[in-house]
Amino acid sequence: MRTALAALALCVLAAAAQAEEAPACTQFKWPLAAERSWFEAGKLTELQSGASVGEAADGAFDLALKPSAEVSFALPPEGKPKPDKPLGAVLAFSVVAKPGTYQVTLSDEAWIDIVQDGAYRPSLEFSGVHGCPGLRKSVRFVFKQGPLILQLSSASAPSLKLAIRRLPSP
Repeated sequence: MRTALAALALCVLAAAAQAEEAPACTQFKWPLAAERSWFEAGKLTELQSGASVGEAADGAFDLALKPSAEVSFALPPEGKPKPDKPLGAVLAFSVVAKPGTYQVTLSDEAWIDIVQDGAYRPSLEFSGVHGCPGLRKSVRFVFKQGPLILQLSSASAPSLKLAIRRLPSP
């Protein structure tokens, strides 16, 4: 009987913990379970601003940011600078081999710009919530085949997790 009561109590506590977290995490416009599992999986590849990455493919990174004044942006960030969010980063992907719609997801707040062929790629959709541990925002873009530069600006965290995932074609 005690074992059954202890098991029941653990289930109730686990359900309560999930219920606390679930409301914010379920408020995104689309599911982010894959990105969340990547972020929580453990050691991610660590990158510094300015890093050159191979192919833009599904995966996640732990990205170190630096003061925006020290970042060599391909184009000035489109987002309005915020004095209380002075950090940024740039990643250069050598190729997008599979053009299509991609989702860029961040663990913390920052402005995301995608640059290809010397021009900004417009965002298609945005989803962001406060209060979901480890997830802050997700933005969808159409990536063309070829090199790509991902720029982050207006960030306050010295590092954040970044996930890129290609969405299935409709």
